[in-house]
Amino acid sequence: MKPLRAIVILLVLANLLLFARGQFGDFEEGREPKRLASQLSPEKLRLVSPATPPVAPQACRLLTGLNPEELLLLKAEVGEKAPGLELVVKSGQESPDYGVLIAHLPNRQAAEKKLSELKRLGVTDAILMQEEDPGRFAISLGLFNSEPAAQEHLKSLAKHGVRSAEVLPRRKHQQWLARGPADLLGKRLPELLAVFPGAGISECPADH
Repeated sequence: MKPLRAIVILLVLANLLLFARGQFGDFEEGREPKRLASQLSPEKLRLVSPATPPVAPQACRLLTGLNPEELLLLKAEVGEKAPGLELVVKSGQESPDYGVLIAHLPNRQAAEKKLSELKRLGVTDAILMQEEDPGRFAISLGLFNSEPAAQEHLKSLAKHGVRSAEVLPRRKHQQWLARGPADLLGKRLPELLAVFPGAGISECPADH
């Protein structure tokens, strides 16, 4: 009986070994790591950089009619309220213009009275202006690029009975370029320029 018992025990042990090999043999042969590696396919992986935010469209505007003091004020306002804008001088664009004015009116009351007189004479495009001297006012009747053109307008006003107007050269003004995001130039820049009556804004020339 003992030999038979020994044989049975050996068979049981052999079956256990076969079972164990069937369960864990793949790891011993390295088949499981290969399967994981094939699933990862490292050569197919690629790094994706974070999406960069879209760049706001850039634009340009030409600024005119600002004297040096006004430009300093505008620069300060831009730095505080619209830091995305850049102001640069357009070189070679400094030239005088000529205004037809009724100048040096002593106060606002006198200026408004003169405006009423002009309207009665049929002059409807007169504009009240604050002069640089405190408390002084002027009435602008037109701005011109040349003195002869201003003189012609003065003659036409005389036919309407306007006698106190004169042609005066205005202070030379530099032209400036404002560059930056289109939304700032379209919305904020006109708001900042609103406090400067003589300021003008237009599209930049092609050679800017």
